[in-house]
Amino acid sequence: MRTSRDVALNIGKGIYTISTPLDNDALDRVKALINEACGEISKGTKQEDLLMLTCLRLAYSLDAVNEKLKTILERLEHD
Repeated sequence: MRTSRDVALNIGKGIYTISTPLDNDALDRVKALINEACGEISKGTKQEDLLMLTCLRLAYSLDAVNEKLKTILERLEHD
């Protein structure tokens, strides 16, 4: 198992330090997903609202991928 290290993540208007065993490539992918989910920050939007919207967008993305995978698995099972 990899050793954890402290890294900074920008989410919305905040910077959060987390401990993670992810390598740089995996961490860059995670950061890109967060940035995409966070989107453009509207002036006056509260950080708590940005975090909630980011969470909802990530959940929606996971659900969409899950549905696509279910469809693929169903096709494979019937072939």
